[in-house]
Amino acid sequence: MIADMTLLSRVCWLSLCLFAGFSGFAEAETIEFRGARFFVYRFDPKVEKLELFLPGQGPNRSPTFQQLEKDLNAKGRRLKVAMNAGIYEPGFRPSGLTISEGKTLVPLNTSGPPPKTSPNDFTPNFYLLPNGVFFIRPDGTAAVRSTDFYAKANESPRLATQSGPLALASGKIHPAFNENSQSRLIRNGVGVDSKGRVVLVASDRTPDVGRINLWGFAALFRDKLDCRNALYLDGDISRLYIRGETDTEVPRSNFFAGILAITEPLK
Repeated sequence: MIADMTLLSRVCWLSLCLFAGFSGFAEAETIEFRGARFFVYRFDPKVEKLELFLPGQGPNRSPTFQQLEKDLNAKGRRLKVAMNAGIYEPGFRPSGLTISEGKTLVPLNTSGPPPKTSPNDFTPNFYLLPNGVFFIRPDGTAAVRSTDFYAKANESPRLATQSGPLALASGKIHPAFNENSQSRLIRNGVGVDSKGRVVLVASDRTPDVGRINLWGFAALFRDKLDCRNALYLDGDISRLYIRGETDTEVPRSNFFAGILAITEPLK
């Protein structure tokens, strides 16, 4: 909900959300938690189709929000929701499993963290084990699972992105997270709530408004968003665009290795 909405528009927005809660439609909102603010989009993946757009695979696989919007417009569609997918390596290659429209483009990464040259070396977030996979099956059901679990599960999803760390696993916060950590940064991630809805979350990028530590980000999914499983996707580059809620127009964005998006007909 945008801060300067009129009273009437707030009432209409709330009515829409209440109706959405009973019908399986989507909800867009702004949530404040532990001193930070977040944009949230929840939707039924059987009703709205989430796609993973990737660079270098034709005009409908674009690396930035604005370019993706331009390419979609040429086909009579536009972005409704867009958020960056998982962590990537130099050259914009996803760090782990990447599946788009049922095609595996990058295989599951079961590697451990890179060797440390000293005990104080930083472990990259992707390798802060356990990490995990967010995926949507052909029947539209969605899940977040640990990489180890996914590797044994014989899943064949139509969409998947692997990242790390796994923020929440069966309601438990990642064991490496520290509630009192002073590392407060922009975050984004994805979870699945008790109704089976996909929950996309990203920090408000207003300076110093959306910064939170990893423990707090995991607790947001658990305590405010009704999720028992959630995956951290990325850090300071992260952004969630929700048409009519977060920006008046599709914003400029970083070049991403993958964009999770819902599209709609161009009006």
